Parts: sequence; structure tokens; C-alpha cells
Amino acid sequence: MNDLGKIHHLAYVVDSIEAAAKRLHEQFGAGPFFFLDEVPVTDVTSRGEPAEFVHASAFGICNQVPVELMVIAAMAPERAAARFAAPSPPRFHHVAYAVPPADVESTRARLESVGLPEYLHARFGDDVDFTYHDASASLGHDLELHADSDGLRGFFAMFAAAAAGWDGSDLLRAALG
Repeated sequence: MNDLGKIHHLAYVVDSIEAAAKRLHEQFGAGPFFFLDEVPVTDVTSRGEPAEFVHASAFGICNQVPVELMVIAAMAPERAAARFAAPSPPRFHHVAYAVPPADVESTRARLESVGLPEYLHARFGDDVDFTYHDASASLGHDLELHADSDGLRGFFAMFAAAAAGWDGSDLLRAALG
């Protein structure tokens, strides 16, 4: 398989975003984190069938790496829910990559062909399109594949800008609105 490129971000499933953000800040100086109480995803499918993906997320910078903290509220079907369920939080969930939009479908097909099946597909905002792929047998975690976009770059640029010279105040901030 071709190289997926530079890692875009790392993600963790946690029990409490506030507690996880506080621990990461105290232990590693991470932050600030931008919080979404319910990530407004749309067009959610699993293997082409309607699916459910209700979750909260917070995004920030830890050791110069973008990170996502996730709390799952509802997930269906079972094949998708199982990928977020075990073992109990906190735990590492996925490595995310962003590939050029012209290459995203062929990259997803390539992941499928080498035994890394897609189990969830969704959209966020006007131009953020992403899928999750089960890479647990190979890597012990999953992969998230994004179609690179202005919206994705802008959203993550906000976290990097806030972390530059951050004084440690206002650890959790609203991501939208």
C-alpha cells in the first residue's frame, strides 16, 4: 500500500473530556482544548447502510501533536459500536490522515483491499469527509481517513494557533459559535 502521508492527529476515547484534558494539561502541558458537546456529523453510514454516531470531542495540541478526545454517546450498528467500545476508556483509538480529495476514494479502496475495512463514514460541516477503518489486527488501533479540505485545515489551524504561547488559562473552549 502507498504511504498515507503525514499523521494528521491522534485520538483517544475517554470517559470524561474535562478530566482527560485536565490530566493531559497537568502531565504534558497540553491545551487549550476546543470542545464540541455533540459533534454535528451528517450523512453517517456503515458499509453503505444508515448509521448513528453521536459523540462529544475536544481537540487540542499535546507535545506539538494535534489530539482528539472523544466520548461516545450512541453508536450503531454493532460493527461500528464495537470498534469504540473495548477496552474501557481511556484508550488510544485512531491515527488520522488527510489525503488529497482526488485520492481519497482510491485510498479507501486500497485500505479495503489490504484488509483494513471501513466501518463508518460521515461528514462534518461543508467539506470535512471522513471514514474509520479497522486496523486493529495490524496496528492495535484504527485509522481515520479524511479528504483534505480547507475546512479541515482551518479547524485544526485554530488549535495550533491557540497553543502557540498559551498561558495555561481557559483550558476548555467552545469550538463553534
